[in-house]
Amino acid sequence: MVTAGMSCFDLSSSPRVSAVTFLTDDAEIACRAILPQCFKRSDWAALCAGDPDFAEGHPESCRAAGFEQEPPQGR
Repeated sequence: MVTAGMSCFDLSSSPRVSAVTFLTDDAEIACRAILPQCFKRSDWAALCAGDPDFAEGHPESCRAAGFEQEPPQGR
């Protein structure tokens, strides 16, 4: 069994509840979870660009990273 630890904070009174945060460009790797705060913005954008299912599952954080998914093309 694999168990992952994660810190949770009560952000309900924070005005930035929906804000997505990323590691700074000069940060060392802080964790190994698939969460925006564990990636540099450019690395998260690369994940979004490299996997359409990932981008569809994380639309807000992909947009915050600067990735915009192309609308599906019609026939």
